[in-house]
Amino acid sequence: MTPPPPGPEPSPADATGDGRDAAGEALAGARWVEARDGFAALLRVDATDAEAWNGVATAQWWLDDGPSCLAARESAYRAAREAGDLRSAATAAATLGYDAALFGQGSAVALGWLGRARALLDGLPEAGPEHGWLAMREAELALQVTHRPDVAHRAAREAVDLGHALGRADLAVVGEGLLGLDDVLRGGLQAGMQRLDAAVAAALTGELPDLMWAGKVCCWLVVACRQAQDLPRALEWCERVDALCREHDLAPLLTACRIHHASVRLASGHWIDAERELVAAIERMHGSRRATRTDAVVQLAHLRRRQGRLDEADALYAQAGYAAQALVGRALVHLERGEASAAWTLAADVLDDVPVDDRLARGTVLLPVVRCAVAVGDAGAAGAARDELMGIAEGVGTDALRAAAAAARALVAGGPNRDPRGARAAWRAAARAFHRAGLPVDEAEARLALARLLGDEPLAAEMEVQAAVATLEEVEAPERLAAARDVLAAPRRRDPGSLTTRELEVLRLVAEGRSTGQIAASLVLSEHTVHRHVANILTRLGEPTRAAAVAHAARAGIL
Repeated sequence: MTPPPPGPEPSPADATGDGRDAAGEALAGARWVEARDGFAALLRVDATDAEAWNGVATAQWWLDDGPSCLAARESAYRAAREAGDLRSAATAAATLGYDAALFGQGSAVALGWLGRARALLDGLPEAGPEHGWLAMREAELALQVTHRPDVAHRAAREAVDLGHALGRADLAVVGEGLLGLDDVLRGGLQAGMQRLDAAVAAALTGELPDLMWAGKVCCWLVVACRQAQDLPRALEWCERVDALCREHDLAPLLTACRIHHASVRLASGHWIDAERELVAAIERMHGSRRATRTDAVVQLAHLRRRQGRLDEADALYAQAGYAAQALVGRALVHLERGEASAAWTLAADVLDDVPVDDRLARGTVLLPVVRCAVAVGDAGAAGAARDELMGIAEGVGTDALRAAAAAARALVAGGPNRDPRGARAAWRAAARAFHRAGLPVDEAEARLALARLLGDEPLAAEMEVQAAVATLEEVEAPERLAAARDVLAAPRRRDPGSLTTRELEVLRLVAEGRSTGQIAASLVLSEHTVHRHVANILTRLGEPTRAAAVAHAARAGIL
């Protein structure tokens, strides 16, 4: 058993109910250091006090001290086992299951602890609340770590049913909240949001006395809004959860909320604000092993990639390991560098790893898959990914997914089996849907893509570029605004002779199969500058990809 935490010598009151009551009141009042020290004093009197070990573990959880939290929780488990209190031991093991995953010990360790909890409870004559909370831990792990939505749904339903049978409203509310998140991730937005709304209302009106579960239910709603790209609602709930966290000093949940808030700001084009929040969150979580830090790193990597800072983006994605969004991001970095084959290899592998019934997660990776498949000329794979994305968009019905599906149609139409008219119509549809979804940078990029296809209609092309510039002037995406203004200042003719000397140098190196990084090194430029030259080349030639631009210039005899 872990030695009792250090601290001052306990007073006689610490060994009585007075000390325990004071520590419990501190815990309920979110005075985490006071609670930790109060329970530690009890343990220096009796190191086998399972309740006190649990109190220390809970306080350390909120103080984001993962190793100390896990060590105290293990001591609580052992103390309860030695005392023959199987229900308390199972509760400690179930909590350890989730915390082991949260603090980076991996899914195998987490599943092992949940298995111990289940074995202890299966031998009891009747089900109690402990069975329901174990089911909730199993549901959380299945939904967020092992990505088994079928297991998550079954376990959350068990928790809800037990909550009703035992008269435990808190258990039923939490179970309904997770069922709502599961519904949303499967694409059932209306039913899922209704469940989450009801659960959050209960949490905010005091039906969940445990602050951890109250905070989690609120965070699930934010995650659902974020996944569905319902940006106004996500922002509203970020602010409400932020207030709850500040009121009760819920630092880990506050940090998670700020990361969600930053991701919403990033999507809505407020890049400067998003960058400030993400950098601050990563600094606050220095040394933390919580999964929320990985989310912050991935979001900052997305920002760096869209800023054209590819080396920084790649390094950040590497920190995030095998997270699906990190791997997709790395694929897009390869694509930006002109490394189409490497991009396609990564994107195809990620698609294989995302469960088919996790429809919103599939929806976020299918458009990058289409981009990469088009870049390598795999029309079959691109068409299959496009069709799946269109099906998800039709079933889920959000403007963000409709926009992504339209962009996928445009990319495929502009690929090997060229359909210029279809591509133009699809990019127009994408721009409109991105506008309705509140995704201005994506809207501007769709307009610029459309302008590239209007090389024979210079006035129409210029109108689209002007609209893109106007859209970007309303937000905080300076790198994208500068690139759009470059396009506006450049001549827009399909004649390869209109390329500048530097653009011809870049295009010749692209034709040799050089990546963005290799071109940058050869011409002593930054990768960001090379990327802008390539974008200008595509616009001037009215071509959607590097390969198409090379073929265009070759036909014109300038390569």
